[in-house]
Amino acid sequence: MPFVTEYNTSLVLKKLIGEIPDNIREWEPYKNSIFFLNRLDKTNLLYFKKFCENPIENIDRIYNSINIVDNKVFVYEGGNPSYHKVENCDKLSSNFINFKIPETIKANGDNAIEEFRKWFKENQTVFAEKPDVYQMRVQSKFGILQGIEKVDYKNSGNVYKENLTLIEIENRIDSLLHNASEYYKEDLKRQYAIKMFQKSTFLAFKEQGIEKNETGYADEELKAILKEYFYLFIQPTIFYLKEFFKTFYNSNIEINEKIFEQLNFKKCTVCYAKDFEQKSHNLLDKKNILIEKFGIYEFPIEPAKFNFKDIENSETRIAFIYCRIFRVINEDFLSDEFGKYKRYRAEYINHNNKYIYSDSKIYETDIPNIKLFRKYITKIEQNKVTRKAVFTTYAHEI
Repeated sequence: MPFVTEYNTSLVLKKLIGEIPDNIREWEPYKNSIFFLNRLDKTNLLYFKKFCENPIENIDRIYNSINIVDNKVFVYEGGNPSYHKVENCDKLSSNFINFKIPETIKANGDNAIEEFRKWFKENQTVFAEKPDVYQMRVQSKFGILQGIEKVDYKNSGNVYKENLTLIEIENRIDSLLHNASEYYKEDLKRQYAIKMFQKSTFLAFKEQGIEKNETGYADEELKAILKEYFYLFIQPTIFYLKEFFKTFYNSNIEINEKIFEQLNFKKCTVCYAKDFEQKSHNLLDKKNILIEKFGIYEFPIEPAKFNFKDIENSETRIAFIYCRIFRVINEDFLSDEFGKYKRYRAEYINHNNKYIYSDSKIYETDIPNIKLFRKYITKIEQNKVTRKAVFTTYAHEI
């Protein structure tokens, strides 16, 4: 199966919304009621279920073609996105780096933009290695005094594909619904906010303020709650409901190479090259980096796997898993024998396919590279007698 980033997947997997049924509020996509799904969520799930029942007849209803539009904003105008032969291709996990075209150039029209793009690409090495020389050249050529703005978009990551049984999927959904209920009940003020906005969490991702915010929270505080509610409960529940439908109806609807071509994707020039060596890939490199940093341990990507290693002459055992970091607990630094750290809230899936939350240390040097709601390598140090565990998360992603 070819691989693309999570972001590019979201571009092509369209919402399967047809006409919204009048009784969609009464339709239940699961054996238990799910109160946070809105009408569009349910309609999308209903059409997805119908698609899984008969995917061949409905293949054109699930995918969108990619249409690239040059908005004259960046030096590298972009092209059709790539699909990859292997999930460990370096290009699949690389960040997107670009440069904003100065406003003075854009004001002079398309010809000036193309001239600047060509010139900057020819001088990009000078920009990186000798910024003073670059500044002299750009001022002489275009009369530009300000520096060019570099943008570095963090890779959205590729989703690890698991082969889960229906029971395992149900266990995860049940765990998510249980945790959502506990999250709702544990704070009365937050409970009111969730009740008001649980079906409108999209408001948390808009720049403007939230209308009719009568929750007692400032807009940014409310947005933080709604983002947690979306990422911790709504998004994964919808994902696993779709996995449930796919598994129940035995629908193999993963995107294949032919469909990618139809959607205007192109083959990755790296991993589809004839001389590409799969043994030399970024997952192996990342594993070697982790071994060099932590020692000889297993670093499984798959959730719910805990490969503990006993530490000689001690009551400690250590395992590494990937946890999703979703909240900072204390803004002030604490310290121990290894340095200054802050405590964060982390989420992971245990061996029973339940979503578990734990506090995790993140040291000062790693914090700048940690982004909320992403997964990072986490060390679990557990006392074999008391079973007490200490979590420490580091800025190493899958």
